[in-house]
Amino acid sequence: MTKIIAYCPLLYGSPYLAWSIRSVIDHVDAFYVLYSPVGAHGHRTDVPCPDTHDQLFEITLSAAGSKLRWIDGEWPHEGAQREAIFGLVPDADVVLPVDYDEIHQDGLTDALIKAALSGYARTYRVPFRHYWRSFYKCFLHDPAFPVRVIAPKMAGGEMTIDTAGLAVNHLGYAIPASLMRWKWLVHGHKNELRRDCDWFTDVYEANRQYDCHPVGMDSWVAETVNPWQYMPAFMREHPYAEYEVIP
Repeated sequence: MTKIIAYCPLLYGSPYLAWSIRSVIDHVDAFYVLYSPVGAHGHRTDVPCPDTHDQLFEITLSAAGSKLRWIDGEWPHEGAQREAIFGLVPDADVVLPVDYDEIHQDGLTDALIKAALSGYARTYRVPFRHYWRSFYKCFLHDPAFPVRVIAPKMAGGEMTIDTAGLAVNHLGYAIPASLMRWKWLVHGHKNELRRDCDWFTDVYEANRQYDCHPVGMDSWVAETVNPWQYMPAFMREHPYAEYEVIP
């Protein structure tokens, strides 16, 4: 019998965590949360995390129900936190990494599972749409496709998956400014942040609409979109759905 697992490496994520789980939960046998109380991206801070362990557990339990597998731990770096899933599910046929701020478009999860079971590669890169300060502005042309489906029983190989226009809706740049300020204290790209401006103040907080990437990528120009062409219908219920700019 085919075993399909999704997992989320977690430190914070209350704005979208339940919605992310909701976008995949009907397609998987179990949803693992690999929770660390401290940053696993190489940067840590004494500023308290805005989300507590208990708050995040309650969110995930409500969204995943009996499919939830919650793992408490600490890992030396992000790669170790992500790789831990393979020791927990050595018999999995498909593993779907799903970060707290990633909402699968309808039909995408099935497409990813089909690709993983095709036998062509071990890892598959998946297109993303990055939302900017709201559901109505988006970066549609990012050439960097992260790995978001893994076939662990395959020996190797990597492909960029053809999803026929489907993509992950990434909302990591559509969060409150207070959370973004904290996020950059522990973020993995902290050492790579651009030096030509104060990115948080001059770009994010100012809601600049061009050249927005925190490391540097000219293709990040915000475009006006109709999010309901891309997001699951249940996202209309999200408390941020009507904000022109998330405060």
